[in-house]
Amino acid sequence: MVYVLFETAGGFALFKVVKDSKIKDVDGLYKNFQTADEAEKVIKLKAFKKFSDTKDAMKSVEKLLQGKVSKTLQKFLEKNIIEKEI
Repeated sequence: MVYVLFETAGGFALFKVVKDSKIKDVDGLYKNFQTADEAEKVIKLKAFKKFSDTKDAMKSVEKLLQGKVSKTLQKFLEKNIIEKEI
């Protein structure tokens, strides 16, 4: 089981990879995401954590740049991975 964590300006998104074979071709990976329908064949959104405000978003970015995990991200991962025993 493969999951992808993606940080957006609005928050953190956790996707489950549905077809591992579709992500192995790194050079052609973008082809699987040209439309929403094509992307849904590769990944499914499992959880999203919206940043509470700009300050929260900046703290998360700052921690990631330092190679650390923010409290927001830690709680999000604990809730969606550890508690669900993924």
